[in-house]
Amino acid sequence: MVVKTIQKFMTKDGVRLDISGAVPENARTCLIVWPCMGGAVQMYRVPVEKFTDQGCACILYNPRGHGRSEGELEIQTALNDLDEILQENVPSAIPLVIVGHSAGANAGLQFGVRCLPPKQFVLIAPVLDSRESLFYMYQRKTIEEFVNILCAYVQDDALVRKVLVDDKWLDADLWKARHYRHLLDRVHARMRIGTFLERLFIPGHNAFAQLERFSAQTRIFMAGEDTWYPAATTRRLADKYGIPVETLPEAQNHFFTGAWDSMWTKILNLILLPG
Repeated sequence: MVVKTIQKFMTKDGVRLDISGAVPENARTCLIVWPCMGGAVQMYRVPVEKFTDQGCACILYNPRGHGRSEGELEIQTALNDLDEILQENVPSAIPLVIVGHSAGANAGLQFGVRCLPPKQFVLIAPVLDSRESLFYMYQRKTIEEFVNILCAYVQDDALVRKVLVDDKWLDADLWKARHYRHLLDRVHARMRIGTFLERLFIPGHNAFAQLERFSAQTRIFMAGEDTWYPAATTRRLADKYGIPVETLPEAQNHFFTGAWDSMWTKILNLILLPG
């Protein structure tokens, strides 16, 4: 079987993206993997060859600011970049299966609305509302996990930690009055921290409507314990829209530690189902 390999990608505006992929000739499906915020697809150990052996193309996508991709994350730009990657590398007639983890699940649903509607969505520990996620983490006192990921992008994290010490910064009026975007953008970092936070959380991204729209094509997998997003919200929406939900007890946390091997087996089996 002839398989076209993809390593990195240059966008039309000259930004290098850290992506990889494989597209077998006569591919019947294309798997797209979108990582969590601040994550990288390499962390998921996708068994690409197992998928290509079954005629499934794979696009492992690190949006701008993720992995070794250059630039900053901005949702609309990330959607456009992925659309551009697919247009250049995957025949348009091939059905898409989007696997999104955490905030990547939210972004994947947005992609389905704004660009190419996929055949199937697999949402893993989905963060369906960005603001609800942070309020939940402040309540659970796990916000340090988010702050540590954010601070990995900066050299001096004192101001970032001071602003994010509690949830007051999520108030849009306070955010504007204290000029937090401008203050945090001046922190020496790989990206503009203030702009990043404002884009994602002021006023935030909610994918409830998209989840309803694609309910018939969606399956959700949850961890046994998740300190990033309330399981009650996910289950309530899944019940409301008739979406199958499966909890993987071996998934130790929001990042599905200990469960990725079994997760990819489940996803491959889903793709191979007729219909």
